[in-house]
Amino acid sequence: MTEQGRDVATVNTRLIEAAERGETVELILVVRGTVRPTRSNGRWRLQIEGRHVISFRADSVIAATPVARAKRRR
Repeated sequence: MTEQGRDVATVNTRLIEAAERGETVELILVVRGTVRPTRSNGRWRLQIEGRHVISFRADSVIAATPVARAKRRR
């Protein structure tokens, strides 16, 4: 098993344990997508991979970093 595989297995184990215990957890995720405000004040929508959408409050954001787009080939 690779180091990354062990890390994923450890995270999965922790999430399973938290879910079984009904624990509230704080997650730090890295996601890329196009951000837009929602009609609800203080909420934002992030569209990822074309169809998937995540909705979140601005106070849950630690950092927002622009991602350079790949240059188009001619």
